Amino acid sequence: MQTANIKTTSDLMSVALQAEREAIRRYSQLADSMHKGNNETTAALFTSMALEEQEHERILLEWMAQEGIKENPEISAIDWHDPQVATTYNEEARDPIYSSPYKALAFAVHNEEIAFRFYTHIAAESDDKTVRHYAEILAREELRHAALLRAERRLAYHAERESSSTEPRLNPKAIHNEADLLKAAIHIDNYLAKEISLISSTYPELKTLSNQIQQQIINNELALKNNISPGEDILKNLEQLKLYNSYMNNQFNKTESEIQRLWACCDRSFAFYDDIVKMATDENVMLTAQKLSSSALDRINIIKHIINDS
Repeated sequence: MQTANIKTTSDLMSVALQAEREAIRRYSQLADSMHKGNNETTAALFTSMALEEQEHERILLEWMAQEGIKENPEISAIDWHDPQVATTYNEEARDPIYSSPYKALAFAVHNEEIAFRFYTHIAAESDDKTVRHYAEILAREELRHAALLRAERRLAYHAERESSSTEPRLNPKAIHNEADLLKAAIHIDNYLAKEISLISSTYPELKTLSNQIQQQIINNELALKNNISPGEDILKNLEQLKLYNSYMNNQFNKTESEIQRLWACCDRSFAFYDDIVKMATDENVMLTAQKLSSSALDRINIIKHIINDS
């Protein structure tokens, strides 16, 4: 969404249309992804969002027809990678297994805020009085949408806090030394190895990745033997994760869900290691976390290719 290209009301309204169409496409895509992850609650919310954006598109087209404004065919489609949706919002919302209504609504609010800032900038900077007028109307609409979504987000937040199945996370702050980090890495890799074994017959291309993970488990267990014992903080954190993973395995047992869970776990492990790299004060911990984050990134790329091919 480049403000420099907005010269006429046709340009402005065409950009607005393309933004709505991208929202429809992305929310529909996310709804489908949630269905594949057996995350029906969040899938329903993304479907509802897509329908809402379709209504926004209809209203825009009707408004343009009434005002005699034609769509500019030279305004290209908008990709949300271009207007920069923040990584944390994007990744947490699109995670097919762990996404939730609160995360989805946070994602939607963020997008409405981006649109509001965009139209506000046009209203302030355009040399055309009519363009400024329409931009002000669009900005007010985005602000109204954001307010409605924030109200829904607050309700979703409180609902998640009251849920008995709140999801535990690997906590970077539980890592105080290299032994803690190695123990966490072994836990992650054992989980990944188990997940791969469940779908190895469906995805034989995972065999190489499985061998790499098994070798990393051996290496990390050997390094752990030559280190101090892991601390209480990480042991408690890992015990919570084991209990939660057992719960999740009972909820999601479809093959198509497993490959999504495998990708999600690699993605989240990368974020975990990357956080440790940023906050580590011990050089050995930082260097080990760097190696582990690089390995996690390689795994993400492998699984992405498999998902795309399938």
